[in-house]
Amino acid sequence: MENSILDLPTELVIEILLRLPVKSLLKFRCASKSWFALISSPEFVKTHLSLNANNSEYTRHKVMMFERTVYGFRDCSVNSLFNNAFNEANDLDYPRQFPCGVYIVGSVNGLICFVSREKELFLWNPSIRKYKKLPNPKTKTTFGYCIKQSYGFGYDEFHDDYNIVVIFARYDFSLPIEVKRYSLKSDSWRTVDNCASMVPLQQSGRFVDGKLHWNTIIGPKLCMKRSIISIDLADGKWGEMELPCYWKGARGVVLSLGVLGSNLSVLCDCDDPYMLDVWLMKEYGVKESWTKMFTIKMPDDQLVYGYLGQIRLHLASGSEILVVFGSTFMIYNLKGDPLRSSKVINSNNWDEAEIYIESLVCPFSEVGTEDATKMGLRL
Repeated sequence: MENSILDLPTELVIEILLRLPVKSLLKFRCASKSWFALISSPEFVKTHLSLNANNSEYTRHKVMMFERTVYGFRDCSVNSLFNNAFNEANDLDYPRQFPCGVYIVGSVNGLICFVSREKELFLWNPSIRKYKKLPNPKTKTTFGYCIKQSYGFGYDEFHDDYNIVVIFARYDFSLPIEVKRYSLKSDSWRTVDNCASMVPLQQSGRFVDGKLHWNTIIGPKLCMKRSIISIDLADGKWGEMELPCYWKGARGVVLSLGVLGSNLSVLCDCDDPYMLDVWLMKEYGVKESWTKMFTIKMPDDQLVYGYLGQIRLHLASGSEILVVFGSTFMIYNLKGDPLRSSKVINSNNWDEAEIYIESLVCPFSEVGTEDATKMGLRL
């Protein structure tokens, strides 16, 4: 008589389930009440997420591409981008309630945050095909062409809560800055005080070490300077960090603030228009730890050159880094080898890309989910 997985010790069953992809787990949730309770429990969701996030082969990491011309979402494996010259993208079953024009704010723990042209905000987990439209923040700021809105999406581990921060600033510093913060746990917005007078230079903040960061210009007008402004999601305190001394001459420009691995990074266009310097803050919050890690030699391609302002660095795999030039994926080797292309054969005209982790994290509370420990199942 064949042995069933149900005959195995509970601890072994849990270990097996934790290593399965989300698609399989969604099917197994229907097997029994006890399995539904186990797979839906916060303990299981967090442990499964941790295993996926720390997978060094990136087999549970996906890159999502959004194409505005056909209005569609596709994804492919990050692991395949590193290992294959040609890759195939899969269509994502996205919510039809999404507006036609959306901008990706960021991704945390499998949740992706979007904002529409009408300033509507959404949270979506494509792995479990669930989404939530968020309530609009009530602001005193009058919207107009000279109002800059910048967003940030992060996770407050201390309170186990997902937060979105929206900054309303005027380009000429003529009005006080206004900041709103959304809590998924309470499904509400509140005003955040004590923010410095500033204008973010990029639409999305970068989430590192429990804080959201923006590359900004800080006022007042007579003594403006560039700096990194951050907000700690645990205690709500604002911070400021200096940018690295990246300039060799008068033309040094910070193209973007980013995240490489678990470190804050800065991409700089310096003396040579075809060379890009990458700086890394090796010890968080310590100015002296800014280190120039490497220089990327741009390919001699005018189309790629036109996307200088849209370059992003993503996950590192061993000695290789995934670089996004506009709508082109390329792999940079830290050993100094030339950039090599990693093509997505059926998705060549996408407008935005974002890496996310397969997870069971839900963008809203699932009513009726029982705690796994009450069912006699422990992680």
